[in-house]
Amino acid sequence: MLDAFFTPIDEAIWAPYKERKELVGGKLLVNGKSFPKLKKAKLVVIGGGTDADFFRRAFYKLSWRFGDLVMADLGNLVEAADEKQRQFALSEAVGELLEMGLKVVVVGGQSSQIYGHYKAYRQHETPVEIVQVTPGIDMEEGTPLRSILVEKPSNLFNIDFLGTQSYYITESTAALLEKMYFENHRLGEVRDAIEETEPILRSAHMLQFDMNAIRRCDAPGTELASPNGLYAEEAARIARYAGISNQLSTALFYGLKSGETDSSSWDLMAQMVWYFVDGCTSRYNDHPTHDSTDFLIYRNRLSSTGHEIVFYKSRKSNRWWMEIPHPYDQRTFFIGCSYRDYEEVCADEMPDRWWRAYQRLM
Repeated sequence: MLDAFFTPIDEAIWAPYKERKELVGGKLLVNGKSFPKLKKAKLVVIGGGTDADFFRRAFYKLSWRFGDLVMADLGNLVEAADEKQRQFALSEAVGELLEMGLKVVVVGGQSSQIYGHYKAYRQHETPVEIVQVTPGIDMEEGTPLRSILVEKPSNLFNIDFLGTQSYYITESTAALLEKMYFENHRLGEVRDAIEETEPILRSAHMLQFDMNAIRRCDAPGTELASPNGLYAEEAARIARYAGISNQLSTALFYGLKSGETDSSSWDLMAQMVWYFVDGCTSRYNDHPTHDSTDFLIYRNRLSSTGHEIVFYKSRKSNRWWMEIPHPYDQRTFFIGCSYRDYEEVCADEMPDRWWRAYQRLM
């Protein structure tokens, strides 16, 4: 049973909000005295550990602006005997919730949980794309990222990294990123054109947001406590972009110090999750198909390489996609892009996103 994976939420946290229907805490279905019925639910929140209770104290007091959305808080994952069992519990719980058609937000966990988060998609029908917002990238032996990369059989197609800082990335990791054609968008690039992160998130199935990507002034409770990083409003904007994504179904927010009692960092995480939920309720659901009449199609051939780049522009949202042809068969698929990519092709330049996606199919 699903409820076996979770511990109920302390009544002192949710009881003050029972009659406050204008607040998040008054609208949530809560695993308090009994496990909530999820038949009508669309989105659930689960705690990656007991620290998630700090998040709840901040999240529950925010205003409810999500209309008739049915959302539940299932409590914290049960304490496990060892790391292997913790990963198993997370992957099984999230996997079962995904099979039920629910979107899942995991809060208050640690970096080790990114592997269990990925494992929840082991039955996913299509190759999985991850967006990880993080200051550093560690692909050394034994790390969670390495475990994802060496997983067999693998249904991983791509990992995009956002907000990275070069002094936290070794040369060997940078070389591996290039070899695997993963996209690494450094902090300066993200801050100069944060709107360009939206099409990246639009192609993802899961978001993994390391709070350490945010500068210490805005999130003093992070483990890294770096003087450089994203501003709070930038982090919230990225979280909303993730929520708007047509196919993104889970988000993991982690990276605050265990036992951190400073409320400002949990307030920020709560607001980021609020914007993620707001994005989920604002989706256009306009992913392109070959027979759709809701898109304008632009075909451009690069004289420098001979490749034909096909763009789809949504009549609903004015958002852009690129069609990626499979190099070995007749299949094609779509990745999110922006008008900037179209401008590059018009200038006879190959978009980096198109080229990397095509190379990953080789």
